[in-house]
Amino acid sequence: ESRAGRTATEGIVVCQVSPERDCGALVEINSETDFVSRGEVFRAFALPLAGIALSIDEDCEDLSVLNGLPFDDSGKTVEDARQEMLLKISENISIRRMTVIKAASGSKIGSYVHRERLGVMVEIAGDDSDTIADSMAVHVAVMKPKWVDVDGIPADVIEGERRIYLSQAQETGKPEFVLQKIVDGKINKFSNENTLMNQPYYDDEDKKVSTLLKESGVSVTRFCLMDLGK
Repeated sequence: ESRAGRTATEGIVVCQVSPERDCGALVEINSETDFVSRGEVFRAFALPLAGIALSIDEDCEDLSVLNGLPFDDSGKTVEDARQEMLLKISENISIRRMTVIKAASGSKIGSYVHRERLGVMVEIAGDDSDTIADSMAVHVAVMKPKWVDVDGIPADVIEGERRIYLSQAQETGKPEFVLQKIVDGKINKFSNENTLMNQPYYDDEDKKVSTLLKESGVSVTRFCLMDLGK
């Protein structure tokens, strides 16, 4: 079996944010084994990639853009460096995904990386965004919301959940009007658990994230969570 066809789900997630906090990059680089991902050859290739991606300086998820950027001063590209590394390592090594976020005017990027296996970037708007941006990134890493608020949940996701809950509720044999109340309650619970604004803040469960942000005079525009191999 060729290396290219083998599954690579180990590796690391790297992140870098500009000194001005106006741009950030997350990159996931995969290997087949944890042993290789901890090795010097792999890390010499993987660790600089977030900084290289940062030079894109605009919203981007196109790996072909990253692959074509200079890897170092020698003139070789990122893809050249990957191919060069493959001559030294007998595993499939791949750049799985990349996200570059360019913050809007008046916004800042917060970030957090947990053990090189999970990375988060959060874009926050407001005068005090610097002070809360990184802590909000930690919250996203801990609580793993899927959307910023209820309005961001796709309609087909809500409808899919509603069908599941209705099917489950119908098994109880209760009247239709009761079933609808049960389903509505479960949809509300699903929305609260999966939206950042409605989650309890990880460091103060008595306070919702939306309340914390309002008190701080800031708002979350978007976030990106990159979980290794998922």
